[in-house]
Amino acid sequence: QNNREIVNEDFIYRLNENEDLPDVEEPVILWWTPFTGLNGVRDCGSVKCYFTEDRRFKTLSNLNAFMFYGSKFDVIDLPLPRNGIAHDWALLHEESPKNVPALSHLEVLELFNLTATFSRKSHFPITLQYLKNKDVLTDMKYFVPLNKKEELLSDLAPIIYVHSDCSTPLERDAYAQELMKYIQVDSYGKCNAIILCYSLSDPMKSMDSAEFLHFISRYKFTLSFENAVCEDYITEKLWRPLIVGSVPIYMGSPSVRICSCILLFSTGLASKQNSAILASDFKSPKELAQYILTLNSNITKYKSHLQHKLGNENEKITNNKLLESIENRKWGIDNDFDKGNFIEHFECYVCKHEHKKIVGDKIEVPSVNTDHYNCSKPISPLSGKENAENWWLDQWYMGRCEARVLKKFIEIGKNDYKYDEFYDELKNMFTNKSC
Repeated sequence: QNNREIVNEDFIYRLNENEDLPDVEEPVILWWTPFTGLNGVRDCGSVKCYFTEDRRFKTLSNLNAFMFYGSKFDVIDLPLPRNGIAHDWALLHEESPKNVPALSHLEVLELFNLTATFSRKSHFPITLQYLKNKDVLTDMKYFVPLNKKEELLSDLAPIIYVHSDCSTPLERDAYAQELMKYIQVDSYGKCNAIILCYSLSDPMKSMDSAEFLHFISRYKFTLSFENAVCEDYITEKLWRPLIVGSVPIYMGSPSVRICSCILLFSTGLASKQNSAILASDFKSPKELAQYILTLNSNITKYKSHLQHKLGNENEKITNNKLLESIENRKWGIDNDFDKGNFIEHFECYVCKHEHKKIVGDKIEVPSVNTDHYNCSKPISPLSGKENAENWWLDQWYMGRCEARVLKKFIEIGKNDYKYDEFYDELKNMFTNKSC
C-alpha cells in the first residue's frame, strides 16, 4: 500500500492514494520526479503554493507547473503533451552530466521554462552550492604552518590526489597518472591508489569530516579535478583545499577564471598570484610538474598562493565579485535551518513566478538554452581531442540521440510512446547517423 506524507504549515498527516485528493485553493506545483518526499503548502512570503509528488494532481485545473530533478529525469516518463502555455516546466539540476547525458543537449533543455543549475546564467543560479561562507576560506582551523609542511615532506609527497570515481568524462585519472611520472603524488582512493583508512573509506560520509580535512591539510598541493567539464560546475574539489590551506591544482570549469572563483584577492590578475593553479595553463602534465617543483622549492612563491590565509586581514579576500555573490545568496548550505536550502528557495521562485502569471503581470524570463547547463563533449585533457576509448564520449553521443528522438516524438504529437518504441527509433537514428 502506497502512502504519502502531507506537510502543511501546521500539520502532518498521511494521504492514502485510494482516498480523495484534498481540496487545494493554492496553485499546484507537481514534482514529476519524486524528490523532496513532501506534499503540502509552502509559504513563500506574500504568496503560497501547494507542492506535491502525487501525480493525480496532473488533471486538476489549478495545476500550474511541473518540477523535475535532473538526476531523475527520464525521457520515457514525461507529462506529455508539452503544454507550454498552461504549464511551466522547471528544472533543478546541480549535478554533472554523468547522471543524465541527454540534459547536455538543447533539444531537451528547451523543454524547460525555468532552471536552477550550477550555471550563473540559469534563472536561479546555485554556483556557490559548495561554499558555506567567506569565513571558511580565511579560517585557520585546519591550516598547517608552512615550516611543519616542509618537515612533512620527508614522509609525504608535495601533492595529494583523492578520488572515489575511477571513470569520469574528464579522464582525470589518465592525466594524474601522466603527472606522476614527473612529480611525486600521494594518490588515495579506489583507482590504482593507496586505500584510505577505514574511517575515511566512505567518501559520502567522510569527505567533509574534520578528520579528512586535517588529513589533506598536511599537503602543500591538492589535485582538484572535477569529473566533467561544464561552465560554472565548481564543486568541493576546489573549495575544500582552499578551506584547509592546500593549494589547489584545478581542472574543470573553464569559467573559474572568468568568474574569478579562483581569484580570492584582487592583485592576482596583475601578479599572477592566484589562489589556485590551473592545469589548463600548461601544455602538458610534464610542464605542470616542473612548475610545481619550482613552487615547492621556493617558499616565497608558494606563500603567494595562500594570501587568503596568511595575508593582512583587509587583504585576504578582496575579490568583490565573489564576496557579493556570497553576501547576496539568500539560501544556506549544511542544514542551515534559518536560511533554508536552495531547493526550498527554488520552489518559492517557481511559486512566485506562477502567481505573477495568474494576476497577469508582465514576466521577462530569458529562454532556456545550453548556457543554462553548459557541459561540453568529453575531450581528453592529454591530447585535447576526442578519445574513442572513453566510454563517456559514447554516452554523450547517445544522450544527443535521445534528445533528438524526444524532440521528434513531441513535434509529431507522439505522446504515449513506450520504451521499446523510443529506443527502436533511437537505434534507427543512430544507425543512419542522424544523431
